[in-house]
Amino acid sequence: MKIILIVFILSIIINCCFSIIPTSVRLAFTKNQDEVRVTWWTDEAMESPIVLFNNEMFEPGQDSVNGIEATIMNYDTLGFHGHPTTAILTGLQEMTQYFYSIGNKHSDEYSSVYNFTTGKINQIGGQVTPFTLSIFGDMGYGGKGLDSDFYTVANLYERSNDLAFNIHVGDIAYADETWETAINGNQTIWNQFLDSINPVSSHLIYMTCPGNHDIFYDLSVYRRTWLMPTDDNDQVSWYSFDYNGVHFVGISSEHDFLPLSSQHTWIENDLKNFRSNNPDNFIIMFAHRPFYCSTVWNWCNTTEDYLKKAFVYSLENLLYKYNVDMFISGHTHSSERTLPTFNGQPIGTYSNPKATIHITVGTGGNSEGNQHHWYPQPIWSSGYRISDNGFGLMNFINSTTLSWQFVANINNTIIDEIFITKGQF
Repeated sequence: MKIILIVFILSIIINCCFSIIPTSVRLAFTKNQDEVRVTWWTDEAMESPIVLFNNEMFEPGQDSVNGIEATIMNYDTLGFHGHPTTAILTGLQEMTQYFYSIGNKHSDEYSSVYNFTTGKINQIGGQVTPFTLSIFGDMGYGGKGLDSDFYTVANLYERSNDLAFNIHVGDIAYADETWETAINGNQTIWNQFLDSINPVSSHLIYMTCPGNHDIFYDLSVYRRTWLMPTDDNDQVSWYSFDYNGVHFVGISSEHDFLPLSSQHTWIENDLKNFRSNNPDNFIIMFAHRPFYCSTVWNWCNTTEDYLKKAFVYSLENLLYKYNVDMFISGHTHSSERTLPTFNGQPIGTYSNPKATIHITVGTGGNSEGNQHHWYPQPIWSSGYRISDNGFGLMNFINSTTLSWQFVANINNTIIDEIFITKGQF
């Protein structure tokens, strides 16, 4: 009887301890450049969640360091449980490495110590401090061989010391691949994906936008997992941020984007306000669905997909009007890039762009595999079209020049590279 009682007590202790272990650690920008958001997940709610941080390595629970209390949230989607938990680290110095640990202050238990590095703060005047980011879409947990997230995550981790942050342009985890999970999603797959990217997302900022595989029922799982710097995280999924002199705008192709919609109005106001004060800065916009693509697939068929027609009709003129330099997307499981293009016509060159350059990079790896068939090459196409899995690297060299590189997962090497000069149009 005593043995049974001891085993029972130990099982309670073990289950309790494991249920509050922080997993799926993620970093994100906020609206303020001297802040970083830390988010994680636990099965049971922590009693007193806290993030400890310092600009020097420390021992959690022993050294005196800064501490920020965290906010505990709940999922309200059927089939999802547990507690996304988040805290914002404030008053950060620019170009500084910080160390942080997540813990439960009440029990004095803490995670491993992670680290990240901040960028420039309040970079103005069109000047760019050089940096490199990775960008990719359509990456999910599961799949086989190269059709999985394993190689992308491993290659990003290998390059992580050279990267400032990541952008995942929608279709995250692929947790809706069966008819049973198409509406509410599968939390096991969702959590497995989040754990799989933890080596990258706990060290580098990981920004996202929603894709069609992230909707589940009402996007609430996405929004409570990925706390982006929106005006209202429970209602909208579009936002912007500045990094080292470059303006980034993330929008949602899964929401109403028609003229007079709240998103359309926000996009135009954001672009107008930034461009009026910064006529010479780069603007990079990203979303899940592309304006231009040529794989044999419904979305790329401009004569038959009416949602695609509405998307282009509603938004492309804003890119041209406010001199958006590049638009990055996924959705098609391939990679291709356009010449500078507006209204289906190439205008200018990479050294003298007179319209936005569009790149699709839905090649992060997922169980659906890639698309290998192409329509005849359109006039706006650069000629570069591949079906290899991998990711993009965007290197901002100075205030007038950037390069785009595509890294193939199969050997973690660059197989495509172009240089782009800041255009005026």
